[in-house]
Parts: sequence; structure tokens; C-alpha cells
Amino acid sequence: MNICLVNHDFIPVRGSGQTVYAEKIARGLADGNNVTVITARPPGLSGIEYIDNIRVVRLPVPHHDPSQWIAFGYIAGQFIKRQAGRKNFDIIHFLDGHLGYAAPKGFVATLHQSFNQRLKGKKGIPYHSSLWNLIQRYPYYKVSKILETLALGKAEACLAISHATRNEFIQNYRVDPKRIDVVYSGIDTDFFKPVDAGRQRKALGLTNEKVLLYVGFSTPRKGLEDLAAALRRLKTDNVKLVLAGKWEKGYRQSFLHRLGRNVDKVIEAGYVDDAQMPALYSLADIFVLPSLLEGFGFPLVESMACGTPVISTNAGAIPEVVGNCGLVIPPQNPGILAEKIDLLLSDESLRNSLKKRSRDWVLYNFSQAVMMRQTFSFYERVMAQKKRTARHFAL
Repeated sequence: MNICLVNHDFIPVRGSGQTVYAEKIARGLADGNNVTVITARPPGLSGIEYIDNIRVVRLPVPHHDPSQWIAFGYIAGQFIKRQAGRKNFDIIHFLDGHLGYAAPKGFVATLHQSFNQRLKGKKGIPYHSSLWNLIQRYPYYKVSKILETLALGKAEACLAISHATRNEFIQNYRVDPKRIDVVYSGIDTDFFKPVDAGRQRKALGLTNEKVLLYVGFSTPRKGLEDLAAALRRLKTDNVKLVLAGKWEKGYRQSFLHRLGRNVDKVIEAGYVDDAQMPALYSLADIFVLPSLLEGFGFPLVESMACGTPVISTNAGAIPEVVGNCGLVIPPQNPGILAEKIDLLLSDESLRNSLKKRSRDWVLYNFSQAVMMRQTFSFYERVMAQKKRTARHFAL
């Protein structure tokens, strides 16, 4: 099969978990298929290159701000139009659906968080670090939702990364339910597994502390202020919070403000190389994600695969991802979060039970092999439908 994947970021650039999804899809499909990835071209990288057996076409994009995807979507759409007569792709797949607003009709799209969700937020309040930040971004979100709706109208079929995401697009964008399949994102369960973490603990300066872990690109939607407030309420002594990942501009200051005098309880690990991630998850007693909105949540699945119990919220797709393998609480409730952290740190039997269930749950539901098999089956159904439609019009 000749497959074209379109995503704003690709190896070696990684802006979010959505980019991790793109990497996994591309590598999985490249085994037995011809795969071309169309992506943005950052400084210093060539326009066309091969990564393993994946052909990567990098298009120059002039902007460097949150709306950069809009410019990329337009340039990618025009590029695909020019290629249509020369390159016969069986499937053109926009790995973030809204990118397809300028492309010809007939592509497939993956659905993650909607701009409707980002615009409204919890109880109608958008997720932003300040009123000024909201004022700046509100027009951008409004325009983005319009383009997202345009892209959905052009898509032949869609993949949602969770049932919660599917329901969002059915209810708020009126997408025909028959056009949306659910395929959970998958991880490499041979890589993400419990490992010895002694060297990692030493590198972080940890000795006998209880360890809470958060991994991800930190934005107001991740609810880290609530985690900071929960740290102040903990009854358990000798606890450290390890933070791994990058910060949205200005958000770190909000977190530190809520942290107050407890700054000595936090270790900022910053960017952690992929090879070290299983050890990072394995050293933690609890993985905490106090998010206000999640379309899926790769770190949740990765931590569970490593046997690390999780505490998260009932926002978005989190309950269906965690199942009965972790503790799920209401978002924006530091008091309850602190109680659940104290409970899990003090109850070794509960932690061990969650550890065992967690890995089994991931193996059954979120392996990379399952994701690729279901994605390829989705492609085959789309192609079969195209052939039936073509025969119908031929008659």
C-alpha cells in the first residue's frame, strides 16, 4: 500500500504526545508498505530524507507561533494537490485532523482534542495561565475551530483515539457516527516495562524518598497548579515530585507560585531521553496526571506498562484509558488529590494490586501491535468503500 502521512512535527522534532503517535504510526506502517511523511521543515534539516525506510518530505513553514499549524496545513494541502497527478497514494492520512482544511477531499484523519474543547474548557472556562493569555489566544481558537470544521467536512473517514474523543466530534461537530472508528494509541510494551531504576534514582539525587512522577508538556490543561497545592496538603513525609518534560511559556511561574515553600520537594528533570523513560517510570511510586483535558494520555499508558500505579482525573478519555487500574478523581480538587496520594503511598497492598493489573491492561488494550493492526484494517475498509463508490458511479 502506498501511504502518505501528514503531521506538523516528525523525527527528530517532538512537540507533544501527538507527535509520538505520528512516529509510531509511520514506523509501524513502513514494515511492508511505502510510507511518505509530509511534515514541517525546521532549520538545519533537509527538504527530503529517508529515516529508516520512511520517505520524509519537509516543507518550509514561515511562522513560529501557536498558529504555525495553520500555515503548515495550507502549504501541505497545496503540496498534495500538486502531487495528485504524479504520486498515486492509496491513503492520505492527516494525523491531526484539523490540518486537512486546505487539502483535496477524500483523505482520512485522526481526531485528538477538539478546538471546541480548548475554547470552552471546564464549565465554559478555557484552560489558560492568565487572562491576558486567554485574550491573546481566543481569536486563534475561534479561527482554528472554523478550519477544523472545514477539514472534517473534507475527510472521508476518521479515526478517534478514544471513545471520549469520538463522542466530542459527534456531539459538537455533527460528524456522522458511521464515519468515525476508534483505535486506541499504542506503545511498545517490550520497551516500556518494569526495569531496574537504581542508576536513574542516583542521577536525580534520590535516596529513600517516596517518589511522585509527572511526565509531559506542561500547559494549563495539565492542572499542575492542583498538584502543587496537593503537595502542601500531604500527610506523608519524605516525598519528592519529579517533573519531566518542557513547559509552556509562562506556566512554570504559575506552578512555582502555587508551590510556595515546597519548592524543595520538586525535582525538575527537564527533557529525558527516550532510552531512560522506562527507568524513570519504574523509579516512581505513583504517576500523577491531574489533567483537565486529555484526548488519550501516552504517559498514563507508559507508566502502567512499567508497573507504576497512576492517579489521574475523570477528564476526557482518562477513565477509559485507566480502567480499574488506577485511582480516578475529579479535576481541580487538590484536597482529594492529596488524600489519594497519601492513601496509595501508605497502602502497599493496593499499590501492588494496581501494578499487576496495570501491565496486563496495557498489554491487552494498548499495545503497538494492536494499534497497527486496527489502523491497517481501517485503511482497507476505506479503500474497499472507495472501490464500491467508484463502481456505483461507473454504472
